[in-house]
Amino acid sequence: MTINKIDLAYIIDDDEIIIYLTGALIKKEEFCNRTETFTDGLQAIKRLKVAIENNEDLPQVILFDLNMPVMDGWEFVDAYMKLGIDKSIPLFVFTSSINPADKEKSFSYTSIKGFIQKPLTKQKLDKILRIIS
Repeated sequence: MTINKIDLAYIIDDDEIIIYLTGALIKKEEFCNRTETFTDGLQAIKRLKVAIENNEDLPQVILFDLNMPVMDGWEFVDAYMKLGIDKSIPLFVFTSSINPADKEKSFSYTSIKGFIQKPLTKQKLDKILRIIS
């Protein structure tokens, strides 16, 4: 099985340290060519709308936190589903939450392909690649 390299990944998290560490690991492991980061779900939704309107590349994967200001992770997923994007983008919950209800809720969304506990590791990146390949 060949794993296709990801061109673009979105990281949505309000913690700048997590964004920095995640971006550094993604770069070190050559997980993808480019990342775009957002500090809340609304920023990411606005960026996706611009990408759709301008026929720009959409991300091949989106990692998002649950607990964020402005628009939290669940609100992001609901808004994402309403965009009606033709190609399904695999979404991954990326959280420090240890609440079993959050993990259970993530299974109710077909677009959410995984539930990843922070911090991100090489093994977790490999798992994401296996899931989306």
